[in-house]
Amino acid sequence: MRTSRLLPAAILLAAFIVSGCLRSLHPLYSDKTLVFDQNLVGSWVDQDSSMWTFIQTGQKSYELVYTEKGSPGRFKAHLVKLGKFVFLDLFPEEPVLQNGFYKFHLVPVHSILRVWIEENTLRMAMLDHDWFKNQVDKKKVKLAHEHRGNEIILTAATDDLQKFVVKYANDPKAFPEPGELRKIN
Repeated sequence: MRTSRLLPAAILLAAFIVSGCLRSLHPLYSDKTLVFDQNLVGSWVDQDSSMWTFIQTGQKSYELVYTEKGSPGRFKAHLVKLGKFVFLDLFPEEPVLQNGFYKFHLVPVHSILRVWIEENTLRMAMLDHDWFKNQVDKKKVKLAHEHRGNEIILTAATDDLQKFVVKYANDPKAFPEPGELRKIN
């Protein structure tokens, strides 16, 4: 049973990589909403043996080193508590590039995940891009955003993002089936 519950983590990651995750220009967190949970610190593994290592970098901040097939990616990570819900805001660390002109054209964005942290289990559900697009098309949600081809990028201010994710935190279409990772150290 435990192995079958890890499968959504692989699906979660695949969705994240192919833009299934809705991304934002602005962070979800503010100084007032940041929290720290020592249980997040450590290494977690998903079904595909991808490693998610959270390292404390400040009083209420982490670095996430996500390693897939031996290739690491580094993110600034912040836990956000809004009412009874906990979210994770991920922001890529600046890549090491020699070409300043090329680097100038890269625009980093935040990704928003709802999280549940237990002793040896981390469950994460990403804010779903396709759900949001469908809601916008049906004129059911109003949140500042921009279209970039088939992609939507949220442009709403932090306060508006916070209200939005709290409103839809329990919607299984907005935050689909959480992937499950297990702690290894």
